[in-house]
Amino acid sequence: MFELTFLGTSSGVPTLRRNVSGLAVSLLAKSHETGKSTPWILIDCGEATQHQLLRTPHKPSMLQAILITHMHGDHCYGLMGLLASLAMHGRTSPLPIIAPPALGELLDAFIRLTEMNLSYEIDFIDIHSVLDTGLVLELSDELSLEIDIHPLSHRCDSFGFGLTQIHRQKKLNTNKLSHDHIATRHWGSILKSDTPSLSVDGRTVLVADYLHLNETSQKIVIAGDNDTPSLLTDAVKGAVMLVHEATYTQAVMDKILAKGVFDPKHSSAKMVAKFARDAGVPCLVLTHFSARFMLFDDPDDSTPNMGHIRYEAESSYEGELILASDLMVVSTATKEGTVSMM
Repeated sequence: MFELTFLGTSSGVPTLRRNVSGLAVSLLAKSHETGKSTPWILIDCGEATQHQLLRTPHKPSMLQAILITHMHGDHCYGLMGLLASLAMHGRTSPLPIIAPPALGELLDAFIRLTEMNLSYEIDFIDIHSVLDTGLVLELSDELSLEIDIHPLSHRCDSFGFGLTQIHRQKKLNTNKLSHDHIATRHWGSILKSDTPSLSVDGRTVLVADYLHLNETSQKIVIAGDNDTPSLLTDAVKGAVMLVHEATYTQAVMDKILAKGVFDPKHSSAKMVAKFARDAGVPCLVLTHFSARFMLFDDPDDSTPNMGHIRYEAESSYEGELILASDLMVVSTATKEGTVSMM
């Protein structure tokens, strides 16, 4: 299962109650796992992301990769400070960073000009180089994360990530064990064996003959800034959750576009909700809200507030709807197609 901690849910600039974009995604092989030993990845790293991380249980040494959706500052200005802090925490293992190529240039310049001394290697991966193939993070013998990448539509190159967690668990073939008259007292040793063979009651048995691999998977989709949700049609197939920006309500967006001065190329809550409904997404999490929307929830109040976002989304979408707030934790349940929120 996945556990998502929203480190920032504001669009463009921070507010007193919302930081800019950052999302920590923990990879829990079992629903009861939690705490500092859990592997996690970071998607986007706006300013002060590392400050937000201090308020969570995420252990710096367990960070497996950083994914950057696009190069706008509210999604990447916090990266350099975080990288420096990781070194101060004593990190030595290589850190993959998957991002647009411009981030590689920024990293090189920043490291050179500030004389940043990193104790670990950065494995920078140009996002365009894995557009067609995606990539896989092998986290352990039991756990891997498949990442597929989807181009979106924004003022600069922007991308969404399909994350598929695959959990492999060894199971005993009890029928064969019984058939071959292997005493039950040896079954635990066979299951836990790190060697290809064992001596059992005077005979050598091949461990693989008595094991099979039980594989389960679960997929979520995390989108960067995007004004065309339908670009994620293929990505959300089989996904239990979509996390997508809803910077404005449709009314606010229409007013901005009517001025004819600037097209922010963001999505409204209505646009995303309609897409999620038509695509059959069971859970929709909205985030990246314009700072003009106050935190209170009253759709009848004239002041822009989260009630307007919620009401607009609920008018088009009947699945499970979550409006993200800073430090909210959302967990996918072990049963595919449902989620639980803590």
